[in-house]
Amino acid sequence: MKRLALACGLALLLPACASNTSGVALSAPSGGPAEFRVDNGSLDLQLAELGRRQQNGLLQVNVALTNQRRGDNHLQYLFYWYDASGQEVAPDGRGWTPLVMHGQQRRTLSALAPTREVLGYRLVVREVIAESN
Repeated sequence: MKRLALACGLALLLPACASNTSGVALSAPSGGPAEFRVDNGSLDLQLAELGRRQQNGLLQVNVALTNQRRGDNHLQYLFYWYDASGQEVAPDGRGWTPLVMHGQQRRTLSALAPTREVLGYRLVVREVIAESN
């Protein structure tokens, strides 16, 4: 009986933990149309691709990020880059970039691909969760 209660308790805790690390994403890994995905609807964020272009042989991406809340959002974002076969390019050496979005604010996030082989991208934006001691 104790095992069943423990298993049920853990099953209830796991989804709560997972929802804290999710966010929103804009994805065009094969270079096609960008798709918006929401893994955490409580963020009230909107992502929209503004454009893609080649700059000195490298893919440059511009994405509009809009905070639809009245209050501030403390966020982090990260661009992932993909080649023609859908494999991630240069995954090492990147870190999440912190960003504070004030109520109803709109910002443009720009990034330049690390190599000429990049055809697609994925941008992930997530909320910064304050640690409690």
